[in-house]
Amino acid sequence: MSAKVINDAIHGMFRIDGVRRELLATPEFNKLSHIKQLGLAHLVFPGAHHTRFEHSLGVSHLGGLMADSVGLDDHEKEVVQVAGMLHDVGHGPYSHTLEHILHERGGADHMHITEGIITGDYEILREGEESLFSDRQRIPDILEKNGIDPQEVACLIHGADAGGSERNLYHWSEGSSTFESEDHTLANLVHGPVDCDQLDYLLRDAHFTGVRHGVVDHLRLIECLTRVGGEVAVKEGGITALEGMLMARGMMYSAVYFHRVTRVTEMMLSRAVERSADKLPDAVEMQRMVDAEIWQALDEAGGIGQEMLRRLKYRQLLKVCVTRTRDELSIEQVSRLVELATDSEIRRGIEDEIAGRSHAPEGFVAIDVPSVKLLLSEPRMTQVDVKIVGKDGRIRWLKEHTPIAEALRTRQVSQAAMFVMTLPSHAEAVAEVAERVIFS
Repeated sequence: MSAKVINDAIHGMFRIDGVRRELLATPEFNKLSHIKQLGLAHLVFPGAHHTRFEHSLGVSHLGGLMADSVGLDDHEKEVVQVAGMLHDVGHGPYSHTLEHILHERGGADHMHITEGIITGDYEILREGEESLFSDRQRIPDILEKNGIDPQEVACLIHGADAGGSERNLYHWSEGSSTFESEDHTLANLVHGPVDCDQLDYLLRDAHFTGVRHGVVDHLRLIECLTRVGGEVAVKEGGITALEGMLMARGMMYSAVYFHRVTRVTEMMLSRAVERSADKLPDAVEMQRMVDAEIWQALDEAGGIGQEMLRRLKYRQLLKVCVTRTRDELSIEQVSRLVELATDSEIRRGIEDEIAGRSHAPEGFVAIDVPSVKLLLSEPRMTQVDVKIVGKDGRIRWLKEHTPIAEALRTRQVSQAAMFVMTLPSHAEAVAEVAERVIFS
């Protein structure tokens, strides 16, 4: 199969060949063309219509550049490129926005679905779609045919995604459930403090949102990567580029991913699904859908789901009526918000109580705790401990070179610790009772 030339908006022209060219033709990968990278962020940033398809191609491309920089051999490089290409293949519709709801309703998180797709244990096609593929090649068959162990790729992605180094191991041992080498280099390149995933999404999201905070001197940073003791480190000459990447990450989360109105749109969609559960397909079936199919399902569900959908369609959004910063909260109040963010049943009960006392329609009061949601979806935000190889050959941590590392680790991504939102017509009434009910 001849190489495919990709003309990418971020990285220019690059080639996809060999095993990746075959993966490019699979339904599992093509499904990503219909899942927006930033969910509903285009309602705030009109250009943000890019998808996880092009992001995954970009991650794979950067993975190859990083592999060359740290001196991986051809097989290791190919594994990193394949892992980069497949790292998001398990994402369902609207990605992280709906993931926790669908998981709670009996589905799986995207990490386990990704692992299942790569090993052949998870089917993404919905009923009736099988007839489209008379000679379908499954992802594990493609990998094995090209000399790549699907389990090796799955464990590399799953362990790295989970944020724990215990499973970020490279050589697969027959009969074992984990890797046994202590070389974490490949996992570091796929998901770590400095990895191809973050570099691509920062650059890509900055480009399509028009928010320039995400611009990173990525080629300089990649050029300064090196392999030390089974891990990826950065040469001293790349410190400025590394600082820039870490700062860009923090700024993009504040300016884009946790933008106040972006959070409103995400809460509206998640509440639409949550409050229409008995009228929607089960979680496993919904995870096989793409964005447009969720839209259709909510429209057919009627009720709150359809109402929220129509409000999103015409940008008639809920209004934030209560905001509290972290400094305004006692330790007990912080604990209360963590409880609401992690226990949906308690949180729904509080939302309904607020709605009842303020005479707002049931389902149209939403409580959002951004900082906890961030910790649940992006454990890398606090990862700033990067090894730096000095010009004298000594290895130090980044925090020994610059105070920026520690400042970014403790920086609050969202200035608001809590949002309460409702219909504009009920904002004043909800604001009067919300805090009293939440903290009682």
